[in-house]
Amino acid sequence: MKKLKIQVEGNYLIMQDLPHNCIFNKVVTGCGGTTIALTNTENYIIAVPTTELIENKCYPPKDKNGNNTIWEISMKKAGLSPIRNLFGLYGRFTPLLKKELEDYLSRDGVKKIMCTYDKIPALIPLITPTEYRLLVDEYHSLIKIYSYRKDAVDGVLDNFNKFKSFCFMSATPIDAAFKPNVLQDVEEYVADWEKTEPLMIVPYKTNKPYMLAANIIATYQRQGYIEKGTFKSYEAYFFINSVKEIKKILMQTNLTNEDCRIICADEYKNRKTLGKFKISTSTDTPKKFNFITSKSFEGVDFYSETGICYVISNVYNKHTLLSIDMDIPQIAGRIRNIDNPFRNLVVHIFNTRPTDLFDSYEDVKAETEKDFEYAKERAALFNQLSKGAKQQQIQELSKLSYLKYNEDKEEFAINDMAIKIELFNYKLMNYIYNSQKSLVNEYEKAGMQHFKVEWIETDNFIKKAVTKPTFLEVFNEYVSMQYSFDFEARQAIEQEYPFIRDALARLGIEQVKKLRSKKKVIETLNMLKETDSNIDMSILQQLKSLFKIGDFVPAKDLRSIAKQFGLKKATDLSKWLDLREDTKRIEGKVTKGYWISAFSDI
Repeated sequence: MKKLKIQVEGNYLIMQDLPHNCIFNKVVTGCGGTTIALTNTENYIIAVPTTELIENKCYPPKDKNGNNTIWEISMKKAGLSPIRNLFGLYGRFTPLLKKELEDYLSRDGVKKIMCTYDKIPALIPLITPTEYRLLVDEYHSLIKIYSYRKDAVDGVLDNFNKFKSFCFMSATPIDAAFKPNVLQDVEEYVADWEKTEPLMIVPYKTNKPYMLAANIIATYQRQGYIEKGTFKSYEAYFFINSVKEIKKILMQTNLTNEDCRIICADEYKNRKTLGKFKISTSTDTPKKFNFITSKSFEGVDFYSETGICYVISNVYNKHTLLSIDMDIPQIAGRIRNIDNPFRNLVVHIFNTRPTDLFDSYEDVKAETEKDFEYAKERAALFNQLSKGAKQQQIQELSKLSYLKYNEDKEEFAINDMAIKIELFNYKLMNYIYNSQKSLVNEYEKAGMQHFKVEWIETDNFIKKAVTKPTFLEVFNEYVSMQYSFDFEARQAIEQEYPFIRDALARLGIEQVKKLRSKKKVIETLNMLKETDSNIDMSILQQLKSLFKIGDFVPAKDLRSIAKQFGLKKATDLSKWLDLREDTKRIEGKVTKGYWISAFSDI
């Protein structure tokens, strides 16, 4: 690995081009590495793992002056960006999209094409690859997605050396133990930053990660923010790679579409799971609560002046287990605001599994490598078969078999990616998350590889934030909000304590403070209601002794009776009497008054 001298302006790389024919560890996320390829004078193919990354560049959430830009869903589609020289190639490669691409390629000038990994093989016949440089962006994703996007990854690894040059770039490169064999001899450069900001980690172990997330949301709802030292966070970004678990949190916290933004793949399965909740993208308007799946873990820009990143991992849902050396640093770099005091902070909420249920990672590795050697023997044997027998054998190979078939050479070869992804997943699920100590150790290793890791004691702010306040603390907070415009926080308190408005109005501040507890306040209110009920019944009985249904009572007489009961107006007696206003001649004079139609039920 070689250090690469770099020029920097602020936190951004200043380079005419990325290094060629190499793996480039840029070390810092959000430092403008992709922008170099997007804006220089070279023809570039920029291959990325997700469509969200392409849309984020073709339809950026901020304009060149830093102002928010809102894009309608109907405007965002594959093709030429409306604001920059960039062709986004993703989704179905329809004849119409192919025609648009061919028109773009026929124009004069520098060409910039940003595509998902799977489009590389389809793109090569339409261009002259030796005229284009290739950037494989967020290349650490090759190992993460291989188990379910094998063809897309193979398409990159089989074709990258056909281009004028190639650069596999990431701020979180693949660990040497899991690096694809085809990249083992590729030169590796690491950006030599003079100074990097530490990644601040709050590891928080709990038996129920999603309940803790719900408690954090409840705190934001109740008081409007979460506090860390002198800083307040008014927005939360939850990185959780499971739409089902996001839905559980939504239902637990009574959030609405007005409160939250959910960024996940817009497909039928997710729409069905979320029900009334809308699916959004990274370029949509931010909300107080933002839920983000792996669709936007990498390379996507979020803007928030006070947002905190929360990572939720449930050891019993493998999709939510994030790698410490790749996923976590990527997430820490998603919020771009330099003035956000929490921009390098990650609160990692997780649980662990029992340690005695699984073999050690070293034992599994040894067993897997033994199976891999057997696969080599099978490859040598299969390659001696006839063409027809080889075709039969191809059909019997599973998707993640240790063997693969090279059609050009008509021979079987070892699929090194299969063993690497098997070991990667086992280590993640059964080793890293089997104890808090293992998780912390993994963070420390990642810190040595990338940048300094600073540990924050949980007692500093998260533990305090999720500790349920006493009723009196909530009441004092509610009182302080009476003349504020934070209607959302006030309504959240009233929803949790439906009687609190009544307590303030009927008992007053000092009386509630004397009572202190929720139980005593409710008991006192119930006693008042019981007393009120007895008084109401007494007044009703007295009125029944004075009037009968069908009586007409002059207004001044009814007003006089009302005052005897401590009421101001005749109509205040409507609680006990059904009154109909009218006039009647009494002793020759028109007199205003009320007919008694009925007595009310108390």
